[in-house]
Amino acid sequence: DAAELVVVVDAEFRMVLVAGAVEAVTGHRPADIEGRGLAGFLHPEDLERALKHMVGWATWGAPAGASSFRVRHADGRWVPIDVLGSEVTDGSELFLAVHGRPVDHQHAAEEVLANLLRGADRSAALRPVLDVFTWEANDARVAITWVEPDGRRRQVSTDLDPRLAGIGLDDGDDPWAEVLGRRTSVLVTDLDDLPSAVASAARDAGREAVWIVPVPDEGGEHPATVAVWSGVGRGRPDGHAFGMSLATTYVELILRWSSHVSRLTDAARLDPLTELPNRKALFEALEGDEDGGALLFCDLDHFKPVNDLHGHAAGDEVLRRVAERIAGCVRASDLVARTGGDEFVVLARGATTGQAAALAARIRTAVIEPIDLDGGTVAVGITIGVAHTPDPLSELTLAGADAALMVAKADDRGTVRWAQATSERPLTSTE
Repeated sequence: DAAELVVVVDAEFRMVLVAGAVEAVTGHRPADIEGRGLAGFLHPEDLERALKHMVGWATWGAPAGASSFRVRHADGRWVPIDVLGSEVTDGSELFLAVHGRPVDHQHAAEEVLANLLRGADRSAALRPVLDVFTWEANDARVAITWVEPDGRRRQVSTDLDPRLAGIGLDDGDDPWAEVLGRRTSVLVTDLDDLPSAVASAARDAGREAVWIVPVPDEGGEHPATVAVWSGVGRGRPDGHAFGMSLATTYVELILRWSSHVSRLTDAARLDPLTELPNRKALFEALEGDEDGGALLFCDLDHFKPVNDLHGHAAGDEVLRRVAERIAGCVRASDLVARTGGDEFVVLARGATTGQAAALAARIRTAVIEPIDLDGGTVAVGITIGVAHTPDPLSELTLAGADAALMVAKADDRGTVRWAQATSERPLTSTE
C-alpha cells in the first residue's frame, strides 16, 4: 500500500526497521531515523498511550486494534496516524511491528462545518464526530449524549441501544448523571457496577466496558458527554484518548455554535422590550396554523400622554406591564405578539367565538387597571378588533381583525369590534 508506513520497534523503543511510506507521510528519510528512539517522534501527550501499547494491551487498556498517534513531521507539524501493532520475532527476540496510515480527520471537520453552516440540527451536526474514533477497527462503539434546555437527554451513536448512551434511565443514578454532575470522566470495566438496564443492554450488544468523558463546558450551558464502549475481550476503552480529545473538542464547538445560532434565531423572533414574540414570529405562526380560531388585534388608548407627561422610560414600563397582563389572560396554546408601537395581537388557536369574546373581555378588564409607576399612577385603555374563522388563520384573517379595530378606533374607543366576516357576532359589538 503506497500510503502505509512500517516501523519495527525493539524492546527499548528503538526503531530497528523503517520502511514503506515513512518519508512520504512524515518527511523523514528512513536511513536518517533508523536506530533512533520512537519516543522522540511522538507527541508528548501520546507517549503514555504508546508505552501502554508496547507493554501490553490487556494489562494497560490500549485497544487491541488500531489507535491514533501524532507523529512529528520533518517540518515540525504533527501528523495523526492510525497504527496497528503486532508482535513479531526473529527467532531470538520479540519486536513490535507497527503498520500505520495517515488519519484524515479533514473530512469529518469539513462535514461538521458544512452541517453547521447549512443550519443542521444538533443530531445531524454531531454525527460526523463519531468517525474521529477508529471504532470499527477496534470493535468499539461511540455515543455522544447532550442535555437539551428542557432537561431531556439526546444522543447520536454508532448504532447503540439508547440505554448505552444514558437515554431512558429513570432514576438518574447512572454514570452519565455522575459525569454531567461532577464534570469528571468515569471508567467502568465491570458491568455489574452499572444500572441493571444498562448492563443488560451492554451484554446484549457484546459490550464489556465503557469510558464516559465530559465535554468542556465552562459556562454550564452545554452539558454533554462522549462515551466509548469496548467489545468483549478488546481491552479497556480509555485507550482511545486521542480520538476522545478530538471528539470532545468538536462537540464543544458544535454545541456552542448551535446555542449561539439558537439565541440569534430567538432574538430575531422576539420583541426586545416586552420579550413577546414579534411580528415575524406572528406571521410564522399564521403560516403554520391548521386549526382556525380567532385573532384579536389590540391597540392601546391614551398611551401617547403617558410618554408626553412621564417620559419614554415610563412608556416602556407601561408596555411591559400591558404585555404581562395580556399574556396572563391567554391559554398556553395561544400566542401573544407585540407587532409594533402600542399594538398587540393575540392568536387564539382553535378558539370558538364564545371563547374569543370571553378572552377579549378578560384582556380589556386586565389592561384598564391602573398601573403604578415610580412617578405616579397611570391608566390606559384598549380597543380590540376580532376576526374568527373555522379555516386556517391567515394574513387575511389578521387584516379583518385590523379593519375591525380601525372602525372601533374611529367610532368608539375602548370597545371590542368584530370583523364583518365573523357572521356569528354583530359588527358593532362592544363586549
